[in-house]
Amino acid sequence: MDWAPVVLDRPSPSIAGWFDQMPRGVILHGSRSGQRWSAMDEFRATVNWAQNPSHGLGWHATIGPLVLAVHINPNRWGWNARGASRRWLAVEFAQATVQDGIDDEQVATFCWWFAHVARRYWPELPTVFPTHAELPEGVADGKTDVFPRGDPRADDLRARIMARLRAIGGA
Repeated sequence: MDWAPVVLDRPSPSIAGWFDQMPRGVILHGSRSGQRWSAMDEFRATVNWAQNPSHGLGWHATIGPLVLAVHINPNRWGWNARGASRRWLAVEFAQATVQDGIDDEQVATFCWWFAHVARRYWPELPTVFPTHAELPEGVADGKTDVFPRGDPRADDLRARIMARLRAIGGA
């Protein structure tokens, strides 16, 4: 594959530990600032927020349109979904509001990260992509990112991810 997104190294100060076994897949979060920003503005704000040590939250990458910021290497983890954090990799899609979809450029960027970054550490990493809202921890918290629990857009997003991964040989 000749294509690659712009990759920014933006380390998180909020690394909680090392994975003691292969993660179960990747949790899909939406940044959801609530601002009426473009995806790139949301991406920049989320990357800046990820580098702030005061909140103690960490995830592996922020996914923007044809750009990604790597925050934590996939062999380590940060708090992002309570107890699920130590069992899953996690990404934040730049998504200002729940009404904002995840476009094909972000899907391509996520799939590149999955195939070329996450699978470099975990070659057999499962292609399992729950949203935070679908995990027991998200249900208990009432989480709605990347989409609310039961929203068919989550299944559509996963189908688009799987189609792209198959197309690039990363499924």
